[in-house]
Amino acid sequence: MNLKYQLPLIYQNLLPREILEFSPQETKATCDTCAMARPRNQEKIHYREDLKCCTFHPFLPNYMVGALFNESSSTQAHEVFRGKIARREYALPIGMVAPVKYQVGFNNREEHEFGQREDWLCPYYNKQNQNCNVWRNRGVVCTTFFCKSSYGKKGEEFWEKLSSYLWYVELALLEEALAMLDFSPRQVMTLLDYHNRYDGTAAEKKSMFMTEAKAKELWNGYYDDQEGFYKKSFEIVSNLDKKAFHELIGETGQSLEEELFEILPQMPAALKANANK
Repeated sequence: MNLKYQLPLIYQNLLPREILEFSPQETKATCDTCAMARPRNQEKIHYREDLKCCTFHPFLPNYMVGALFNESSSTQAHEVFRGKIARREYALPIGMVAPVKYQVGFNNREEHEFGQREDWLCPYYNKQNQNCNVWRNRGVVCTTFFCKSSYGKKGEEFWEKLSSYLWYVELALLEEALAMLDFSPRQVMTLLDYHNRYDGTAAEKKSMFMTEAKAKELWNGYYDDQEGFYKKSFEIVSNLDKKAFHELIGETGQSLEEELFEILPQMPAALKANANK
């Protein structure tokens, strides 16, 4: 399946054709029957069959949250989002962020804990169906994580490069939405400080929720219409064309694109070389 059909729909009019039309043949990382669960995997590090690699709270940028709110079929995601907004559970203008308490625990985890901790289970994971409620608009980490690659080391390199590129794209697009909605650079930096934390204040590490005063301060006047804000973010990003997109990602983003262009032609040979491994 082409990446075009695996990445969020909003990228179809923005990302280069070479990336969108690449069709990765990853047959070793099987989600329906987790390749890291026993009895298939007898290594010391393994995952629970019912949790898989979903013991992780992904970051969803503001425009993707808006995309999901606009999808009438994503009712379960809507329920999760609205619950987070109501509880002030780190629903922020940059997007849906894992609570700092969660981030600190996860980022300082022991190696064996990933895939085993049910209390870390993704809020968007549908445990009954054992699949993802936001799959088509999932974040970078989930999009590019493969526990095993049919391409061997070259596959690991490719997914790492794609992850770096997509994270840079996410950052550029969410910041553009914030700028258009009157957030200052200082406010944006303050918000980004809530992402990927290894430590926090005593209050942050005690509770999964923000105080109303802090949330209102961060929302810059949009506190009472957060759902509308996310939809506006999606609209802003949706209206970008390729020229505007490339201006946003600048030289750094285009350099990350070039790295992908260099590795893509090497992938068929890597797949063949690792076919029997």
